[in-house]
Amino acid sequence: MSVGRSLALSRILLKARTPSHRSAKQSASNTMLGLKMSTPAAHLHTTRQQPGHSTRDGDELSQPLEPADLRSFWDKLRPEQPTPSPKTDLDIGALRDLLSTIIHKKANGAVAMELHTQQCCSLYESLDNAQRTEFLHTLAHEFCAPKGKALEAASAYVEGVKQSEDPAQNAHLARVLRDSLTPQYTELFDQINRLANGFAFLVHMRADMLAHIRTHRDDTACRAMSDALMKKLETWIIGTLDLKRITWNSPACTIEKLGQYESVHAVKSWLDVKRRLGSSRRCFGFFHRSVPMEPLVFVWVALTDSITSNVQSILRDREPMVSEHDASCAIFYSINSQPGLSGVDLGNFLIKRVVRVLRADLPNISTFCTLSPLPRFRSWLEQWLTECLTSPPSNIVSTQAAKQLLALVPQATTWTAALKHIMDSRGWTSDQPTLSAMEPVVRALGAHYLVNVKRGSNCAFDPVANFHLRNGACLHRVNWRGNSSYNGLRQSLELMCNYNYVLDRIEQNNERYVRDGTIAVSGDDPYIARAMAQNAKL
Repeated sequence: MSVGRSLALSRILLKARTPSHRSAKQSASNTMLGLKMSTPAAHLHTTRQQPGHSTRDGDELSQPLEPADLRSFWDKLRPEQPTPSPKTDLDIGALRDLLSTIIHKKANGAVAMELHTQQCCSLYESLDNAQRTEFLHTLAHEFCAPKGKALEAASAYVEGVKQSEDPAQNAHLARVLRDSLTPQYTELFDQINRLANGFAFLVHMRADMLAHIRTHRDDTACRAMSDALMKKLETWIIGTLDLKRITWNSPACTIEKLGQYESVHAVKSWLDVKRRLGSSRRCFGFFHRSVPMEPLVFVWVALTDSITSNVQSILRDREPMVSEHDASCAIFYSINSQPGLSGVDLGNFLIKRVVRVLRADLPNISTFCTLSPLPRFRSWLEQWLTECLTSPPSNIVSTQAAKQLLALVPQATTWTAALKHIMDSRGWTSDQPTLSAMEPVVRALGAHYLVNVKRGSNCAFDPVANFHLRNGACLHRVNWRGNSSYNGLRQSLELMCNYNYVLDRIEQNNERYVRDGTIAVSGDDPYIARAMAQNAKL
């Protein structure tokens, strides 16, 4: 990284951390938490570089996040915005009139329609969260498919088909019926998408819809609107995506988005970003042509000499042990997309395109593998343990492993009770005898969870497993202590999994998994082999 770029990033970071940019309440909170607060002068002293001396990464890039909330950290890096005018109450009547004008095309001419649509977008962006909820509620409930019109069209279609065999007339009746069943708000989405930044606006609007649905699960109208917008976004994305490699020299606003949208392994500082974009590392993203600086979905890749089993070895590796031209493996260790694109399958296409690019650029890479989380494993396991506390199955964990676990908890009568006791206790991850006894049990349960626990009849219950297996990957290895972070412990008892994309087996694996749920396996993990044997018996 050049000295100029380094100092520029440092100044942005320092500006965000200057006390004048914090509220009194936040400063008091930091004091109570025991956070060390340096003065602005001290910060400037550490980042000033004298001629002939190199700066250290730790001085400029590895400042801890303050406060701990990552989103507020990234928000602080943006330039100061003018103080917004006080919020006014949302006039629902005026909103209905504006939406009706756009949806029912009451404006005179295309220019007037565009102006009204821009006015609608500007209004939405000026609203606070509660007002946006009102906006979305009005749109979802009052501009859905009119029930009366749909019933009338359905009756007309049934009667028309009975009385006439004219294909043209029947096609007209079918078109009228289809239009009557189409929610009215889709016209608003179409109009917004025609604006210069309309696609990005709709992606962020859908993120607001999903946030509302998470707290109001009974709002089926908003859920239906979110699904309708998702289908629109899927259609509009086709043919509009560009694959780009993101490097430390990419625009700062693009690098900022990597931290903002990273949801698997949190970005803690600029040094984190620099490492992930450094030597023997890659980052690729799909960019929409109307939003060329903001990745819709991106993947982090580490180039290694073997299939990695621990993500901290990647995230904390200052100087990779192998150069990219000597590496033999590409490890995909984090895939992220914008929240508003949840449900839109872009990761599959991204991985395949990146594999193609890496094979062309680095012919020495022969293995393409993931290092993936098991985000629902612990929650599933806790529920499963309550059901099997007194009568555990005998075919998942070996007898020896069960005895070793029971020896740690003398008061327990079953190995499932012993496991629950250890999971509920504190500090067990720092006790080596406990870790040694836990490993064969947790790995066996993890393999069973991935192979035998289903959603429906064929699909893997775990969403990450289902994603990669549906894309044609092989289940390769379950890794004990693959993610030793707090989040890894909370989600999966620190388990991670490798999915191996064996290039000449991808299509066959995909076909068999989609058809009957058959899981392809590579490698010789004994825990996966045991789980597969159980699956064969089932």
